[in-house]
Amino acid sequence: MDYKKDYLDIVKSRVKETRYIHTLGVINVSVELAKIYNVDIDKARIAASLHDITKYIDIDTQKEMIIKNFGKDVLDSLVPQIYHGYTAYVVARDEFKVDDEDILNAILYHTNGRENMSTLEKIIFIADFTEPSRKFKEANICLEKAKKSLDDAVYYAIDEQIKYMESKEGYKIAKIAYKVRDYYRRFKVE
Repeated sequence: MDYKKDYLDIVKSRVKETRYIHTLGVINVSVELAKIYNVDIDKARIAASLHDITKYIDIDTQKEMIIKNFGKDVLDSLVPQIYHGYTAYVVARDEFKVDDEDILNAILYHTNGRENMSTLEKIIFIADFTEPSRKFKEANICLEKAKKSLDDAVYYAIDEQIKYMESKEGYKIAKIAYKVRDYYRRFKVE
């Protein structure tokens, strides 16, 4: 399967137009960062192309997919806003036959990250936060940080995400977000 055409055609058929534009932006930022950090560009494109492919699958179906593939304990530690990273991992692995663990993990952890991410994982995480359709000022700040230090950019992005979610009444935050922020805090550049 030619990811350039086939992957994007399938993604386009499964997501809203705004999400497709977001995906194209994530691809572009991922390629830009992959060049800076000597990461395989094709791997970055594949992960970026598929990272949101299950964004519009209903929540009950996503829950079933997560329980079947990761277990109930994993589901209990998540919030619905990040289910699609887990279900996109499953679709990439099973439907698109992606067998590269780095690509799969970049898809899996693109929303909240994880401790000790690979360079590709950090790139997809940051690209998702900073692609051009993200119009908040923190996206631009984060992208500039990423060009100098991926670790500093990861800390900045997760810290900003947590602050935003904490400001929203009734918004649940996945526990992993706090662990990721604590892990990457040591890389913060003043």
